[in-house]
Amino acid sequence: MKRILCLTLMLALVLSAVLAPTAALAASNYTVRTTASVNLRKGPGLGYGKITSLKSGRTLTYAGVSQFDSRGMGWHKVIYNGSTAWISWAYSNLLANGTAISEERAVRATAALNVRSGAGTGNAKITTVANGTNMIYLGETATVGGTVWYKVTTSAGIGWVSGAYSRLVTTPDVKPVSSSGSSSSSYSKVYVSGGSVWLRTGPGLNYSRVTTVHEGQNLTYRGSSSTDSRGVRWYNVTYNGQSVWISSRYAKLS
Repeated sequence: MKRILCLTLMLALVLSAVLAPTAALAASNYTVRTTASVNLRKGPGLGYGKITSLKSGRTLTYAGVSQFDSRGMGWHKVIYNGSTAWISWAYSNLLANGTAISEERAVRATAALNVRSGAGTGNAKITTVANGTNMIYLGETATVGGTVWYKVTTSAGIGWVSGAYSRLVTTPDVKPVSSSGSSSSSYSKVYVSGGSVWLRTGPGLNYSRVTTVHEGQNLTYRGSSSTDSRGVRWYNVTYNGQSVWISSRYAKLS
């Protein structure tokens, strides 16, 4: 009898490990790397308590959960010392197999929308998000039955959403929307996140160089951005009282 009970218990444990995927398992190919000195917090926002500070270059295990705060800032949930913590994407990169995922675009629900475990309605539902919800885009798409699906990470974990009920938006547009429907910028700074980078007189490589700035510097964001012919977004910032532009490939809104 005891032997039967032991075998039954072992079988249940094996099945639960195989059949119960978690956000952590879904995130096994993802890590988060700090790009500057940054505070880990107890929740996804500046209003949450500080846990500790980490230096630039630290790699953390990604817990498979991300979300935007009320300012439109992205936060990633990570594992630190056996517990979970949250880190702002202004001072970190989410990486897939060691390659940083672009933060230039997000996915916005245009109706009540199911997040599924895979691309296609035949996959299990993870959660449902409300119309207008912004989700962090993982840079992958798939086409199923003529419909484009986007891979996203949400407050419930990593999943896929149908492009029939969502659309890609630029991350500067992920900010609180007023009752009149116009967006008001919640960003005030641009953080230099990628080594040394040129500031230019306009939003593109064909504009004249002004000077170089270095990783870790904060520049005042002037509230506007522009996309060049390559699809790269540029931020308009102030440097020594002058209006200049910096590529989003080497900088982040904060």
